[in-house]
Amino acid sequence: MESRVAVIEISNTFIRLIIGGSIDGQPLVIQKVEHPISGLISRGEIYDEQKIVSILSELKTIQDEKTHSIYTLDNVTVVIPPIGFEVFDSEKTTNVVSPSSVIDKLDISNVISLVQKETFPSEQVVVDVVPDYFRLEGDRYFIEPPVGEISNSLYVHAKIHVMPRKYVDAYKSLVESAGMRVRRICVSPYALMTYTQSKVNVKDYILIDMGAQVTDITLVNNHAPILSTHILIGGNDLSFAIAEKFGCEIEKANELKEKYGRFEHQLAFKPSLVSVNQDGNDIDYYPEDLNHVIDLFFRDNYFKQIDNALTSMLKDLPAEILKLPIVICGGFSKLRGIEKLVKEKYREQEVIFLNSDVLGARHPKYLPLIGAIVIATKYKGALSDQRSKVNNIERVEHK
Repeated sequence: MESRVAVIEISNTFIRLIIGGSIDGQPLVIQKVEHPISGLISRGEIYDEQKIVSILSELKTIQDEKTHSIYTLDNVTVVIPPIGFEVFDSEKTTNVVSPSSVIDKLDISNVISLVQKETFPSEQVVVDVVPDYFRLEGDRYFIEPPVGEISNSLYVHAKIHVMPRKYVDAYKSLVESAGMRVRRICVSPYALMTYTQSKVNVKDYILIDMGAQVTDITLVNNHAPILSTHILIGGNDLSFAIAEKFGCEIEKANELKEKYGRFEHQLAFKPSLVSVNQDGNDIDYYPEDLNHVIDLFFRDNYFKQIDNALTSMLKDLPAEILKLPIVICGGFSKLRGIEKLVKEKYREQEVIFLNSDVLGARHPKYLPLIGAIVIATKYKGALSDQRSKVNNIERVEHK
């Protein structure tokens, strides 16, 4: 297995950590940890930095009871939500340093550094530079860095990932305050696209990541995110809608949502899902009542917000873009019955629900971390590959 890496995702509701690596480009999960942080971050805004740092500090040392190993995380890859995420194209050329014209990693670093020097407003920061392709003399094109090839010049066409500085600095500060070094920052749509690339047979699509508080919507072209937006609605909002309709606690609404979802089984009897006392009377709610709340939530709210976001994001592009395949992922995408609702809504488009097939992390909520493992263990000549390397994880055997 290639070198172990640690990936941390700080979402609105959870901190997730995966320790893993890859074999022949295929991700492998060694250890995973999940810690709830509901109320500490809301839709990208950090409300309790001290508490989050405390949780991250506890994750710096991971004990594996099965293998009797302790993993100490010195530096990590951090996956962050695409708040204000923008993508720009750039192309640069540099002369090859070696007198023999053999391309070395130094040449890759030099041309990527030229891309990195593109100017942006002070409130924005470059989080990554990802090459689309390289070109050498004689019109020779390479997707992978052409290390070892011979040419006097090296050209790169690359994507620049840019985000608001305040968000990047805030997330980075959380991890560094917990005693870990941020090796690289990966925006979640890019991590998801990296995993998706080998799992679906389309290269142009609309990626919808259905989270608990936020739904991210990204246009992917030729396996690269190029436009991204979001709506401030997710699985938690469905729980609130159920709790309001049934007059029950949010914990009970969450339970009903996760256990039953959109109930489609035909039963010989009519079971009550919950009984609520209202004005001294016990009122029973049944599967059809839960289905009604879910249907209204998607029809009158969720789908409308997605459509509005798509129309706004794609307004300057040809109308045919709206007919691209839709790839669905995220924790909220596991709601029972949602696949039928989405496919009925977007019946003119191919709809693909993306799940994880990685042993030990088979829920789609882990997909951004799994994609980041692939990114972190494969040299692509990206900006993050140019940064100085230190040991990712120190593993200590114990008895």
